[in-house]
Amino acid sequence: MKLILSVLFSAFSFFLTPVLACTDIQLSARDGTILVSRSMEFGLDLQSNLRTSPRGRSFSDTTPHEKAALSWKSKYGYLYLDALGMDAAVDGINEQGLSIEALYLPGETGYQAVPINHDKHALAYYRLGDWVLGNFKTVEEVRNALFHIYVYAKAIPKLENIVFPLHFSIFDASGKGIVVEYVAGKINIYDNTVHILTNVPQFPWHIANLRNYVHLSPYYQDSVKVGNVTFTATGQGAAALGLPGDYSPPARFVKMSFLSTTARPTNNAKDLVNLAQHILNTVDIPRGAIRPQQDDKSPMPDDLTQWVIFKDLTHKILYYRFYDDLTLRSVDMAKLDFSEKAIPLKMPIKAPPLVLDMTEIFIKQKT
Repeated sequence: MKLILSVLFSAFSFFLTPVLACTDIQLSARDGTILVSRSMEFGLDLQSNLRTSPRGRSFSDTTPHEKAALSWKSKYGYLYLDALGMDAAVDGINEQGLSIEALYLPGETGYQAVPINHDKHALAYYRLGDWVLGNFKTVEEVRNALFHIYVYAKAIPKLENIVFPLHFSIFDASGKGIVVEYVAGKINIYDNTVHILTNVPQFPWHIANLRNYVHLSPYYQDSVKVGNVTFTATGQGAAALGLPGDYSPPARFVKMSFLSTTARPTNNAKDLVNLAQHILNTVDIPRGAIRPQQDDKSPMPDDLTQWVIFKDLTHKILYYRFYDDLTLRSVDMAKLDFSEKAIPLKMPIKAPPLVLDMTEIFIKQKT
């Protein structure tokens, strides 16, 4: 942990290129299943754990004025992921199928100031995930409540007093979604009708940028005759010429839009999870693809896809995988105890790699 803190401090002290690049999409199946999928890219080992938070859990904090901030007891239980040794929800799903994801928005995030005598309506930004998951059932409930609180920047002592610049993607079991951004001390809430979020720039810019790619098509291209010569495409897929292939936030946003829009409809949750994996695989970052310059003396490691999760908001199942093993694992919330007396669960998201040896089965096969 000391090494992680040292690297984090170095990164923010010298204004290095951000090393947190996430991709978030929501898909649906013919049977009504709603699935939210998200990749977590970070250069440092987040040491994430999968945790449960039972109903009735109490939260409290202090504001920059050293007064009592917003406090609450969770109405709903939820399943969530933490990061960097801090017990706070960076991603999760509650019993009602409400989902939240925190994604990086560096250089443009400016949290709210807390007016005098409004401390009891103030919430530290890193507690937004817990507040949303513990108290609300729908996106509209969250939207209305957000206008009655102040989300402020609070340094985290155990993380070298760093304040992470974040924006938030929130979906509910009906499929509705919003994006929440804090810019120049003001809250901006957008309907997420495209069901996608990445990073910088702000969400409206990405929506406008999609106009530059309306020509992209999934269909086979016909041959073209020029004079007496007929030209055919070198291969299928040429109609998507111009589809960004890099790992930048604008490129990932466009790619997610194209792939989610052109994907064949799926019938059920099983097929939908499979489709989501294939789509997010297109922005998976292997170690070495994004790294500091060779002459960079900073301790920053390579950026990579640390983990990916798939949240079935309809059936309340969370699927996940991590960099060292792409085998999909799942946790069924219906089998977990979220009662007030339940003991909170905690498990590292990393586990020994799973390799299924098919040799003996193969030997028994007859041609």
